[in-house]
Amino acid sequence: MSAWTTIAVPTRWLEPSDDLTLALAEHLPAVTPDDTIVISEKVAVLLSGGAVPITSLDVSPLARFLAARVRPRSGSRGLSVPEKMQYVIQQQGRARVTAAVLCAGFTRPLGHKGAFYRVAGSVARDLDGARPPYDDVLIPPMPAGRAMELCRTLQTRFRAGVAIVDINDFGGTIRATSSRSLPPADLLRILGGNPLGQRRTGTPFGVVRRLPVGADVVDQVVAGSNERTFEWSLGGSGPSGRPSSC
Repeated sequence: MSAWTTIAVPTRWLEPSDDLTLALAEHLPAVTPDDTIVISEKVAVLLSGGAVPITSLDVSPLARFLAARVRPRSGSRGLSVPEKMQYVIQQQGRARVTAAVLCAGFTRPLGHKGAFYRVAGSVARDLDGARPPYDDVLIPPMPAGRAMELCRTLQTRFRAGVAIVDINDFGGTIRATSSRSLPPADLLRILGGNPLGQRRTGTPFGVVRRLPVGADVVDQVVAGSNERTFEWSLGGSGPSGRPSSC
């Protein structure tokens, strides 16, 4: 058994004009080479110039037609926003999105949910934005190559492992890690309880730190801090992706 503590790092309100490296330097606690700095993918995209202005999208009749027929998960508008559907069409192509719609139409009556997102791909599944407080931009998933490059750059700057993650209350994915980071499978297990929380918590950064052998602090919030500790068997399993419905 190995034990880790996950430190959720609160920040001031971060704007798209902020620089990611400077924001991390401003808010991170002292880190060691054995730590893994965890960064919310949404914030990484916003603070590295990856957000897409809503006004840059010319919404097609197809996007409006499809968006009107989306049934988003409770608490999310999902692709029912025409601009978001238009972005997916532009990135994935009309043929792929149409195939995703047809697949969902055949499988949903049989009780199989999520076919649209499996066929349309991660851009459709992970696209965010177009809701408060970022009503005027879309936040697409960060391309894997760009995420890996960013992790390497930040590892050099902070001399610790770095991971860009997309974790929520329903599951998540590890977008990229640097060479010093914990492996993605371990991070998924450790972050499975979503210790960084949602937008309301204001903690887009975190630090995963291995505890000394024999540490007797497991799965509890440390009073007066943002630390939460988890213990996992290395043979255990964690969430493999965000469940979606069409």
